[in-house]
Amino acid sequence: MQQNNTVDTIPYQQLPLTGQFSVFEVESFKTELAGIPHRHHDFQILWFTRASGDHIVDFVTYELKDNVLFLLRPGQVHQLPAKGIYGFSITFTEKFYFSNKHERETLYDFTTLFDDSQEYAPIFISKPAAANLGMIVTLMRQELAAQFEGSSSSVIKHYLNAFLLLAEREKKHNVANSPILLNHDTRIIQLRRLVEKHFRTEHQAGFYAQQFSLTPKRLNEITRDAINKTVTDMVHDRLVLEAKRQLAFSNRSVKEICYELGFEDPAYFSRFFRNHAGTSPHEFRETMFK
Repeated sequence: MQQNNTVDTIPYQQLPLTGQFSVFEVESFKTELAGIPHRHHDFQILWFTRASGDHIVDFVTYELKDNVLFLLRPGQVHQLPAKGIYGFSITFTEKFYFSNKHERETLYDFTTLFDDSQEYAPIFISKPAAANLGMIVTLMRQELAAQFEGSSSSVIKHYLNAFLLLAEREKKHNVANSPILLNHDTRIIQLRRLVEKHFRTEHQAGFYAQQFSLTPKRLNEITRDAINKTVTDMVHDRLVLEAKRQLAFSNRSVKEICYELGFEDPAYFSRFFRNHAGTSPHEFRETMFK
């Protein structure tokens, strides 16, 4: 993994957004962040129609193949090969998709598809589905090019809705993902959002259970049934991921990272990290820069 140890934060790549939505060919978009770890402010769909090499998403390496789809949430750190990838990037904001309360109640809730609390995995696309997705991408690009005032975003939103529904169907067909997806509980999405917002300051299950007016025991039953994890597991997973990101991509000291993540004792933080990552913070950082 290539690293850049001269910056203090993980860089955000600016994508060519048309308003709050964009679609473009990945091979035609080159920036200074090509081939190095970076992240995005918005939701991103990466559909590789033809690709080789590795795609690294939050420290997990995935071998790229033809017709594979990656769904990235805002803030996820990923690294693509600098060349040898072909396909499309679709980027959009949550506000673009859900612009009002009615749409949030009637449109497909795409956030369930992007939920990385269910163990992240790419979606392998069948040939028939690839043909349909290709037609939708063409329609999206034509609509963007036409720029019909007042109608463009609404039409594109429905094309995007169709694309996401087809992606969800393909995900269910992927054997590795279907058992978890079929046992999906929308409360897990809400919990993941709460964890994402509060994990630095709230480490106890009781806080999250209170947000649902449930006991910690009942909320743990829900999370175990849905994703085979407790609330504490979810919080700890997010803390470890953020610690790894900061150790790998920033110059912050272990003590600074410890305090930023809500730990009061650097020694305890180091033990916590070793218990979950299998190595000390210093050792993890050293392996990242070898």
